[in-house]
Amino acid sequence: MDKFHIKKISEINKNKLFKFYQNSFKYNNNHPDIYNWRYRSEFKNFEPLVLEIDGEICGHAGLIANDFKIKDKIKTGIWFTDFYVKEKYRSLGYGNLLTKAWMKICPIQITLCNEISLKIFKKMNWSYNNKFLRKIKIPSFTNFVPILKKSKISSINTNNLVNLKLKEIDNQTISKIANESEQSLSRKSFGIVRDEKWFKWRVLNCPYKKNILIFGYKDLNIITEIKTRNKFKFLNIIYISKPIDESLTNIFSSFVKNNRINFISYISKNTEYLKINFPWSRKLNFAFYADDSSIKSLIKDNFDDIQYIDSDINFI
Repeated sequence: MDKFHIKKISEINKNKLFKFYQNSFKYNNNHPDIYNWRYRSEFKNFEPLVLEIDGEICGHAGLIANDFKIKDKIKTGIWFTDFYVKEKYRSLGYGNLLTKAWMKICPIQITLCNEISLKIFKKMNWSYNNKFLRKIKIPSFTNFVPILKKSKISSINTNNLVNLKLKEIDNQTISKIANESEQSLSRKSFGIVRDEKWFKWRVLNCPYKKNILIFGYKDLNIITEIKTRNKFKFLNIIYISKPIDESLTNIFSSFVKNNRINFISYISKNTEYLKINFPWSRKLNFAFYADDSSIKSLIKDNFDDIQYIDSDINFI
């Protein structure tokens, strides 16, 4: 094994780190400041870690710090995000070393991960389940014509919303949504704390704010984000204030038609018995760990609400 060091990102030259991010995580917006927002660096002062081998950044373990309600207490945990090891250093034990160092940061850890990362977490005594699905719906096949023309996010057509009401993205709206979220959380024994500060970070301060729209529907608040991938345009339902029985495809039918949106995507509970993936319904690996076994059991039995807005899954 080559000489290596595991460091906090604040210990790395900013230009060197940014170049690594550009090469390793090919996201649409790679401005240096986006990572301070992405990893919520001002909250609790937790930092992602990097793996250096002979002075070269060869690995990364990101995080998003978040408060969680655990029975009648509020405790801090971290989302495990943006885990990466350069290909030539994989299967050599560096991933395990980086994960072990990351796990020392905070005693409560959760993640949505792929199969490769899940194998590492299993070795570290993490638990996991497939309670959640990422669903993709095709609202209208007519929106695929002409399919050869690449979709762009231009001006948004908000005419003829039918039963939807477009809301201002401001402190007043965010305050109302946060209040509803906290009331819902008060009835649970475990859950993510989405308070006013959290929504301001995630929505008002979001670098992609221009692509975010907040809708009212009956007594619901629905936060959406329009994204493009390849030649297709997605409407991601990143947050909805409470579960609904009605079809999101039907609720947004006029909006997606007017804006030529190809897909509607959102996270829902997994109520499907067949443990196989379909193009329109993909199971999510939710993995979690806690030093306190009672908290680990509480997460396993009572955690029932993950949405796009919570982790890095909406950035992918």
